[in-house]
Amino acid sequence: MRPFIVAIAVVLALAASSHAYAAAPDVGVIHDFGPNLTSSCPQPEGIAIDPRGNVYASSFTPAGTICVIDRTGALVDTFAIGSPLIGMLFDASAGLYVLDFGNASLLLVDPRTHARTTVATALGGPNAIAQDSHGNLYVSDSFGGQIWKIARDGTKSVWKQDPLLVTAGFPPFGANGVAFDRSGANLYVANTGDDTVVRIAVNGDGSAGAATVFATGIDGADGIAFDVRGQLYVCANQADEIAVIGTDGTRVATYRGTGANALHFPASLVFRGRDLYITNLAFDHSFNPLPDSKVSVMSAPFPGAPLH
Repeated sequence: MRPFIVAIAVVLALAASSHAYAAAPDVGVIHDFGPNLTSSCPQPEGIAIDPRGNVYASSFTPAGTICVIDRTGALVDTFAIGSPLIGMLFDASAGLYVLDFGNASLLLVDPRTHARTTVATALGGPNAIAQDSHGNLYVSDSFGGQIWKIARDGTKSVWKQDPLLVTAGFPPFGANGVAFDRSGANLYVANTGDDTVVRIAVNGDGSAGAATVFATGIDGADGIAFDVRGQLYVCANQADEIAVIGTDGTRVATYRGTGANALHFPASLVFRGRDLYITNLAFDHSFNPLPDSKVSVMSAPFPGAPLH
């Protein structure tokens, strides 16, 4: 190779290396994302993200406000449902699914027009949503200790009811965050009051198999999400941290914010690539509101797994 070609190759390699270093994200460091939501969307609980990167946060207050934050962190929309809202899931082919906790129902919301339809009712204490590869939705019932299965036409059935999904602990919520593993072979369910994550096998015909305890010692296990390596990220709302559980059920990492970027009652989380967005329900541990309603973001070591 001629000397000047070698020199150009070295310069390009150094430039690429320098660019990669400069652009390297601060993995595991939690930052506030977007504005403080205390006045616009207090006590944000549920979270979802659309294909454009817009983040949706739902307010667990009587007004039931949904705030939309674009990928730059700007608050671009707010609209009220009029009832305390909780878990959400964005389906690109349908719209924004939202759990109306106050009316124990599942709503489908058009983010553009804000129009909403009721998909299913009488869901007990609905808390979080997962979706299988067929488009069926699975909703945790925190008070009934069960998982509802809801077809696209709104037909519902009890998919699984089990003692491992109820609690006598604190907070008094049993089945909470839900997520399928990447293969769809198991549904994982956080039990908040028991500080556990439960794994429910999915039978070949789609019915529920046995439920077993997968992980323990997660103080206030709440929202959950998988990365592409099969590690499970869990909001520990009583510890103000994110616990990462390996495929063998043991904790492999813990992430906490510091100072002004500290987590305050983390409730739900969703991935966009390696960016992990987290709602802060902004309660103290006696459930008194704090003036720190916000969304946080963290760069994870690996991207999130697809939600369906």
